[in-house]
Amino acid sequence: LGYPHGCVEQTSSSTLPLRAARTILPRIGFTGTTDAQLTTRIRAGLDRLATMRTAGGGLAYWPGGDEPNVYGTAYAMRAVVLARAAGVAAPSGLLEGMRSYLADEMLSSTTKPEVAAAIAQSLAEMGELPPSAADALHDRRADQSVFGKASLAIALATLEGQEDRVAALLDEVEAALDEKGQLREEPRSDDF
Repeated sequence: LGYPHGCVEQTSSSTLPLRAARTILPRIGFTGTTDAQLTTRIRAGLDRLATMRTAGGGLAYWPGGDEPNVYGTAYAMRAVVLARAAGVAAPSGLLEGMRSYLADEMLSSTTKPEVAAAIAQSLAEMGELPPSAADALHDRRADQSVFGKASLAIALATLEGQEDRVAALLDEVEAALDEKGQLREEPRSDDF
């Protein structure tokens, strides 16, 4: 509840678990925070994300910025989509702008494969991943870390006819983990 900064990543990282808390806290008998209080906090997170909106629909790293952050926008979109699924609407036009911006960036030659997979996962969670993107996304799988492959598998699993690709990606993800579920290799510094 108390991240020290309010950048796009930390705002998203504080908003995502609040959505889960609305379901989890009552199940475990926690009564210190009401559903209305959690909803208010989720809405505050969405309102803060809206202050980061850029002209092209992407989100800047900080409020008022004008340069969109591709990965930050993809990550934030997950928070906005999950909030919407929980009945908490984002400010008008926020989600539509993010979707449009990310759809344009997903297959751009300047977008790193791992970021493209994160975008694909976000679009898939919204039900907006175009089937026509599957081949191009899958073609870049060799450049993915285990995290990118997991995101890509989640995204492709939402599309018809991708079962074999998803199974192969999941095999690669599983092979990257030891018997305790730990990564066999340290993550790279640029892994998302």
